[in-house]
Amino acid sequence: MDRIEYLADVIVRRGCGFALLAICMVMLGLSHDLLLCLKSGAILEALHGSVLGLFAYNAPKWNHKSTELWVLLNKGADLPPNYPPELLLEVLRKTYLRYAEMAGVVTLVLCIGAAIVWVFRG
Repeated sequence: MDRIEYLADVIVRRGCGFALLAICMVMLGLSHDLLLCLKSGAILEALHGSVLGLFAYNAPKWNHKSTELWVLLNKGADLPPNYPPELLLEVLRKTYLRYAEMAGVVTLVLCIGAAIVWVFRG
């Protein structure tokens, strides 16, 4: 089970890394205006968290053989015999939820930062 959780974590972390790279580039482009930078980062990160939440919601409905996790597990060859595919989808769902929660925390931090900048901007 540890290998399945590790691979699911790698899959979701890699996707989140690409999304965060894009969000950071937008924020870097808007860094001339700190308030706009933080607000746009918060909005984009909230969108990112929402997408992760939708993935978590829909994960139990997916075909387990069409997931990247299945491919990384050598199309089931690395799984014990009679391993229920629902458990693979449950591991993916939990992983997506964990990263959606982290995205929510980052969104909250960016919103607080934007509020502080707005208050002290004058």
